[in-house]
Amino acid sequence: MGLGHALSTVCRELAKLQAGEESSIHAADPRARLRPHELEAATALVARLAAALGPLEKLDPRKPHPLTTLADAHRRVVEGLSDDGSGGIEAFAGPDGGALADTFESLLDEEAAQAFPVATEDYAELFRTAVADRVVRPPAVPGARLHILGLLEARLVTVDRMVLGGLAEGVWPPAATSDPWLSRGMRHSLGLDLPERRIGLSAHDFAQLAGSAPEVVMTRPGKVGGAPVAASRFLQRLAAVAGPAWTDVLTRGRTYLDLARKLDRPDGPPRRVARPEPKPPRDVRPTSLSVTEIEHWLRDPYTIYAKHILKLSPLDPVDLPPGAKDRGIAIHAAIGTFSERYAEALPDEPLAELLAIGRKAFAALDDTPEARAFWWPRFEEIARWFVRFERERRAAATGLKAEIRGELDIPLREGAFRLRARADRIERLADGTFAILDFKTGAPPSSKQVRLGLSPQLTLEGAILRGGGFKDLPAGGSLSEVAHVRLTGGDPAGECCAVDFETQTADAAADHALQKLTELVTRFDDEAMPYRSLVLSMWKTRYGTYDDLARVKEWSAGEGSGE
Repeated sequence: MGLGHALSTVCRELAKLQAGEESSIHAADPRARLRPHELEAATALVARLAAALGPLEKLDPRKPHPLTTLADAHRRVVEGLSDDGSGGIEAFAGPDGGALADTFESLLDEEAAQAFPVATEDYAELFRTAVADRVVRPPAVPGARLHILGLLEARLVTVDRMVLGGLAEGVWPPAATSDPWLSRGMRHSLGLDLPERRIGLSAHDFAQLAGSAPEVVMTRPGKVGGAPVAASRFLQRLAAVAGPAWTDVLTRGRTYLDLARKLDRPDGPPRRVARPEPKPPRDVRPTSLSVTEIEHWLRDPYTIYAKHILKLSPLDPVDLPPGAKDRGIAIHAAIGTFSERYAEALPDEPLAELLAIGRKAFAALDDTPEARAFWWPRFEEIARWFVRFERERRAAATGLKAEIRGELDIPLREGAFRLRARADRIERLADGTFAILDFKTGAPPSSKQVRLGLSPQLTLEGAILRGGGFKDLPAGGSLSEVAHVRLTGGDPAGECCAVDFETQTADAAADHALQKLTELVTRFDDEAMPYRSLVLSMWKTRYGTYDDLARVKEWSAGEGSGE
């Protein structure tokens, strides 16, 4: 049960999207691209699902119900979910559907089931047990030359060639199982079969089938479940009584083994799968990216190809619990709203105001109280640290801009490439220079990665500032500080990590980052430039969003460490 709660949550989220209340959704989120008619269709689908699940959701989960009541509600849910709109029930069509319908009928017609109370949480396991022993045979195919049959069915047909498979000890014959409740003497006194009787029946089946066709092929596996297994005692007995004639049997069987091995024998030496190098036309290549995506472009151009050219957006698994991404979104929203709302001056009670804003940002986690209970105390520690941080920073600043958008055009052979940014915070210091801060809830890039240009987000934001790309900020501004502000809620709750450019100034680093981006944009403006995968991978063992599409595990197998 419990699906009704999930569906009601989906309904609320859809209603917010239709009313335009989800303004905090990132543009890259697939929900941001839903059109009005798609939202209406999703709402209608959720309503149909809720109606179909109604018979089970209406049952009180706190008390047991008769088995017939649960089975009847289950059957009506299956009917509702598989109704094709034309009166047909797809779930009950075909041989397997018929077997499912017979299972429901047998449960509903059983008199004992009407007086058998079952707890709602136990019904699923009980139903699985009820259907576990039902065998559904596929319909016969007219003219088929190959039939895969069980032991009893195989004894009822006449064929030209019989293949006996699974002749391994423990499989055919099956291993004798010991009864933990009844000893051999007790089973004999009760008139029950001894465990070895199954071995005798298996021997009878083997003897019948071994002589039922003009040609019989006997096969056995070398391993079962990954462990070596011995040949069946039936094969060993045949080898003992056949004597030298058994050698002729093995020789004839080797013909089939050679044919099977030939299927797996390669035609030549192994060849590594080539790394994908898509070269899309110039008119479909992206002409605008955000500063956060430039790092993907540098390290893994295939990500840009899959996301912006193929338009592929990964979807979260259904019922995925909140993770670090959701925590980061909530913390960023709270800090950004506070900084933007009180850009001119702090309120009288900054901590109380920040916590109030945080409660609204964390409201998205109300459906998962365990996540909120774990993350909210950490946010309270972040809020206390951030208030102290704000007072220190504002004492040295004459103004700040929070969540400010900017853009910068890079000329191309035809048209221009637009670099976009949304800076978390830009401060104007007392000496007229600027500081750019970026808030991180995870591990920020190292100063070395920023210096080398592998993590150019902040330096590119600096280039946009120096180029006059941020509204209300003058062009040609000088940078005195570029820093990541790490917010964890641990010990310490926050930390300002200024980027150390060593012998280089922040202005020079921003200009250099813009120069390198211009060269990158120019290279990819050529249709001959491919979007390769993992050009400058940060991790040796990495599995990114689009690595499965790029078949990374295929072409990277056996690569040297220098690749």
